[in-house]
Amino acid sequence: MKTLSAASFAAALALASVPSIATAAPCGTENLLAGKKPSASQAVKGDVGIVTDGTVGPEGAEWNAPVTVTLENANASITYDLGEPRSISAIMMQGDANDTYKVMGSLDGSPASYKLMAEFANVVTTGHGLRTRATSIMETTVRYLRVGEANGDNYFSIAEFAVYCKAPTPFPPSMKIVDVPPTATPDSQATPKPGSDTGRWALLLTAVALALAWLAYKTITRPAVEASKSAEASAPPADKPAEPPAGDNPPPSDKPSCT
Repeated sequence: MKTLSAASFAAALALASVPSIATAAPCGTENLLAGKKPSASQAVKGDVGIVTDGTVGPEGAEWNAPVTVTLENANASITYDLGEPRSISAIMMQGDANDTYKVMGSLDGSPASYKLMAEFANVVTTGHGLRTRATSIMETTVRYLRVGEANGDNYFSIAEFAVYCKAPTPFPPSMKIVDVPPTATPDSQATPKPGSDTGRWALLLTAVALALAWLAYKTITRPAVEASKSAEASAPPADKPAEPPAGDNPPPSDKPSCT
């Protein structure tokens, strides 16, 4: 009996010395960001909670509808902490149509560790306003996710962002649609933001118009000035009497005539 107890103790000790193997999180089709608040955000205007609340606007809704947050510049972003490393193979977002948006991932959250996972394309060919994009990627394990760093017309917005270990069916999945006004005009026709490409083009066109106006003024006034100078050059001096017209009788002489 004592021998058996000693053997059991030795076996338990041996098991304890074997390194434990971490159990991988189950890989399902649920949205890993559903209801999750961001761990950080930069240059974002609006309630960041609505980006993961499971609601979207109708396709083609106004780019800055109440279901969105707006990104103030091309460096703006929203970062999420999944709490542990998770495998990601499918990503979905709804945002302004005529911009691109990057999705970056990291295991430890250090600034230099973020790598590009996907970039949602400009889809303005399908129409203006809010548009949904979805993509499948090579399975990648990350803990931190960042969306933003947009490129386009400086009118950036995001209505929803979701990630999945496995893509659900259908993909992208159906989400609750919030009734908001459709887009009235393309973003590019809205009031330009300071420093936007539209503002710079307006300044350039104004400068070209002024240059053309000055050139037209010089072209019109130059012949008149030259004609005036030519007339002044050909006129007799003011103190020199004008010559009598040809064929006129000469003026009477002061000398007495001989009789």
